[in-house]
Amino acid sequence: MAKPVGAVLRVAEVLLQRIVSEEYSPGLRLPSEVDLAAEFSCARSTIREALRYLASLNLVQSRQGSGAVVLDYRREGTLELMAPYFLHGRFDHPLPVLVSEMLRTRTALACEAARLAARYARPESLSAIRKKIEKAHESRAHPLKHALEELNIFRAMTQASAVWPAVWFANAFMEPMREVHALVAEPLAAVQPDWLDTMNTLMDLIEARKAEEAVAHLHRYFDRVDRQIEEGLTSLFSAS
Repeated sequence: MAKPVGAVLRVAEVLLQRIVSEEYSPGLRLPSEVDLAAEFSCARSTIREALRYLASLNLVQSRQGSGAVVLDYRREGTLELMAPYFLHGRFDHPLPVLVSEMLRTRTALACEAARLAARYARPESLSAIRKKIEKAHESRAHPLKHALEELNIFRAMTQASAVWPAVWFANAFMEPMREVHALVAEPLAAVQPDWLDTMNTLMDLIEARKAEEAVAHLHRYFDRVDRQIEEGLTSLFSAS
């Protein structure tokens, strides 16, 4: 289901926050549509649409005769919960651990994108990716914008492979990763001075069909970047 807008989104976001913060715990029956409509000063149809959206995220389930019941978002949730979880969730691990593991996931996806491009991409599609790299480099003074452009580069690599199931898998991560980047990119992820050189070398390896070398090259780069981010997180939490 597409993300709602307007009043429906406003209601859905408040209810979602209550669920991930466990103000509404798993198994709880939500207030009735009438009560929620009164609380949010909106029509019952708005509440129904908001609940339908939350159901698409596996957060609630409507049960005949008993209204909507909260599900266990930890076990039933989807990738769309990442940003709300980082903002409002009750963590089972310290936040630096969660960010570190997310960075590892990002590295794995980016390395797989590079491998697929090196194995299967056509030369004309790789030329287009080089243009995306130049465009991203122009935004190097703006970490968030640059981080989002970088996501687009790795998505383009996956698309260039024409291995469509892999593309669909990557697509599922795109919007959640954008939202997570919006939370951490500005305070933690200054653009590396050698980013452009790193990406150009990566493209050289991809164009030469050296998949394993491309993956190793990218892994070394992200290992270094992620150590800096993790050190920044440690300093931030030590000071707080």
